[in-house]
Amino acid sequence: MRTGTKAFMESLIDYAGLYPPAALPMEAAMRNYCRYQRDRDGWMLGGFVVPVARLGELLPFKPLFAADRPLRLTVIAARSRSAEDCLPQLRENLARIAVFRRRFAEAAAVAALELPLPPPPFPPGLFRALEETAAGAGLRLFCEPAQPLDACWEAAMLEALDAMAAAGASASGGPGLGAKLRTGGVTAAAIPSPGQVALVLEACRDRSLPLKCTAGLHHPVRMHREEVNARMHGYLNVFFAGMLAYARRLGRTDIEAILEDEDPASFGFADVGLRWRDRIASAADIRTCRGRGLVAFGSCSFDEPIGELRALGLLEQRS
Repeated sequence: MRTGTKAFMESLIDYAGLYPPAALPMEAAMRNYCRYQRDRDGWMLGGFVVPVARLGELLPFKPLFAADRPLRLTVIAARSRSAEDCLPQLRENLARIAVFRRRFAEAAAVAALELPLPPPPFPPGLFRALEETAAGAGLRLFCEPAQPLDACWEAAMLEALDAMAAAGASASGGPGLGAKLRTGGVTAAAIPSPGQVALVLEACRDRSLPLKCTAGLHHPVRMHREEVNARMHGYLNVFFAGMLAYARRLGRTDIEAILEDEDPASFGFADVGLRWRDRIASAADIRTCRGRGLVAFGSCSFDEPIGELRALGLLEQRS
């Protein structure tokens, strides 16, 4: 396997089978995750995405996991009604996670907590308090701004990202806050433009904010899809754009060009790293960016993103 492929794809896909459009029952989604984890493609699997309110439903599946093969979780916190309720709501979520951890013990590992934010404005000190509270529970926190894709989106997004970056890392030595970007949905109206995604990629790089993406990234390369009657972002587009933005200090125009590219031949892997047209990021660049830049993306399918990557010849075929 090429070094660039391994560095790029390792633990990249958080499995969100509980969420639309798959919206599977818990048992079906959990058994899928268990199967993926044991499969030869399991090295590309990240966490199982579950809402905090449904943690208790995982307990019957504890025998499927063990300390040497734990259930890795990305937990979605409940959205608070207002900025003032955000911290108390987070504490309630953490209390639920603590109960789950005691019951599941070493058979589960909660890797991250993703927090949907209320609309701005945000009280001074809120994000520092959120980060320190999550770090105190041993969790990495990713915050998802709630602004609709309207004329106010850019200003509200930058306000949220500025506030996250200003919080910095906590005195407890936590990793600092990360951001979460919704890159699609089940309707065309839920899909941000390439320019909007480029703004977030550039802003997170410039603010040293880790970023996770969710929704709409089932396909490797940007394409028109009939199910939403719109162009959907490709996960290669988004992550190649972000990694080259980090490695080559690309500006927003160049980032947007990668996001808009619908030609699979523009994208490639090699031992040296990854390539978009004549621009290259090394394997070391990829690993650095995965660690502190672009972390992972959530998908309601694990098979589809990988199968389409194989169909493009960018991942080794299964024998």
